[in-house]
Amino acid sequence: MGQAKIALGAWAWGNDATFGNNYSLDDLKPIFDTAMKNGLNLWDSAYVYGMGISEKILGSFLKTVPRETFEISAKFTPQCASMFKGNPVTSMFEKVPSCWELIL
Repeated sequence: MGQAKIALGAWAWGNDATFGNNYSLDDLKPIFDTAMKNGLNLWDSAYVYGMGISEKILGSFLKTVPRETFEISAKFTPQCASMFKGNPVTSMFEKVPSCWELIL
């Protein structure tokens, strides 16, 4: 797999229409499939995108393709840190259902 030059952001996937429309799995799956088919394999995600819903949706799609066929760009959101005890980065990774749980 070559280095991806374009990332597809999943920030509006599964949110409450704050950033556009409220897309369903049926709306998003063809976008995912078309992107992967055409070599768009770098996916941008973050817990704050729909408070984990975006990651769950993306993860459900990613688990249908071989792991070596995609890359993920994920971010920690400091504004969400207060939700977690101890080390917020570790807690967020360990306790929040995300695309990581679904594909690893």
